[in-house]
Amino acid sequence: MLEKFIQKMPCACILRSLLERCLNPATLDKIFAEHSGMQYTRTLLFSTVCTLMFDVVLKVYPSALKAYLENQENIPVSQASFYNKLNGIEPSVCQALIRTTSKDFMDVMKEFPEKPEILPGYSIRILDGNCIEASEKRLKVLRDISSAPLPGKSLVVYDPDSCLIRDVYPCQDGHAQERSLLTDVLTTVEARQLWIADRNFCTVNFLSGINQRQAFFIIRKHANTPTTSVEERIFRGEINGKDKIYEQSVRVGEATKARLIRIELTQKTSDGDTFIEILSNLPPDISAATIAELYRKRWKIETAFQHIEKNLNSEINTLAYPKAALFSFSLALVAYNIFSLMLAAMDSAHPVAPPPVEETLPETKKEEIKPVSEQISLYYLAHEIAGPLATLLDFEDELDWSFIPGLSTPAFAQWLHQVAAHIQWQKLKKSKPRSPKKPRVKPAYDRSKPHASTFRLLHGIEKSP
Repeated sequence: MLEKFIQKMPCACILRSLLERCLNPATLDKIFAEHSGMQYTRTLLFSTVCTLMFDVVLKVYPSALKAYLENQENIPVSQASFYNKLNGIEPSVCQALIRTTSKDFMDVMKEFPEKPEILPGYSIRILDGNCIEASEKRLKVLRDISSAPLPGKSLVVYDPDSCLIRDVYPCQDGHAQERSLLTDVLTTVEARQLWIADRNFCTVNFLSGINQRQAFFIIRKHANTPTTSVEERIFRGEINGKDKIYEQSVRVGEATKARLIRIELTQKTSDGDTFIEILSNLPPDISAATIAELYRKRWKIETAFQHIEKNLNSEINTLAYPKAALFSFSLALVAYNIFSLMLAAMDSAHPVAPPPVEETLPETKKEEIKPVSEQISLYYLAHEIAGPLATLLDFEDELDWSFIPGLSTPAFAQWLHQVAAHIQWQKLKKSKPRSPKKPRVKPAYDRSKPHASTFRLLHGIEKSP
């Protein structure tokens, strides 16, 4: 019977198999037991809460309450006790959940054909912050304030080579400065890692801490970061055929040596900046142009945030307690990693052949060869999963997934490859981007005509008959 489901709904089956292998109850309850502080398990297991909330994140259920009511016969506690458990899950458990599962996903992903590294020899980490959107004012302390209540924020670490979220640093204080979490980030920095971040993370302590750990950084310079010039600025050419690049050796703070890459822009940024300055301690054999291009990779984590926000129920504004909001966001990060692993399996099962190109065409006219993962819309993929997954869960008692945890990592990767071969990925392709809209002058508002009939406008009817 499982084979029929694999043929009809392969995406949902891949997700269900990953839940069985990397998010099985034993693994989840072990994470909770090792990393929870104040909370403990009496009747309701952490794995049960994870399962229910994961279905909410995947939009199988519209809310935590609906998920509880639909599965009430399998939950041994009252609704109030369920919410007490959800509202008390600690940030340390959320962080351990991301770290443990991302490692498991990475082990499986290594079994698929390797993709070219962005910068060979370096393990890239992109760091950025995410502030959870304002919640509803359901708590008593929120009802008499006019401000939007922020339930928390996080620093997220993204690996662009594997397209996986590798770490998260949750913070319950929605007004906390993101820089206050950098001390925790430094404890995880390893040698030969390359950290890329925006200017908000450009502090002397953070840069020197990365350098002391024999790691590297590409971070946009903050205006308040103290630097001392060591050598004169040198012109290094142009990037994109228009923006000029300069380089000079500087000292950050008192001891950290770095290269200051200045890009003079022909077009202003959205903030009105005419130039960008980037600090890096990469060796001289990596050119200034390469460093500038690497910094542009920072948008990958912002794109990941956009996918998580648009395609998943990642920020549930009915969860006003900070711990519950951070937990649901962490589950959304896990779901994003599952999608990334699913796309890797699709790349393995559906290699894209180069399109036929006339030899007489210039290089600029030749069509770029993109893997399947770059042609798939995560919006369509999320919809492809949500409905079939609900059906799959209805037949849970009749399907046997117990063989999944017993497979070796290579065997499990091969199984994913075989299931992904059933995915009709052409139906999930991104739509072609629309051409830019022509600028138009907005007509002045006419109080005497507050509304209009679309039917009459379409048929040229000016007055009533």
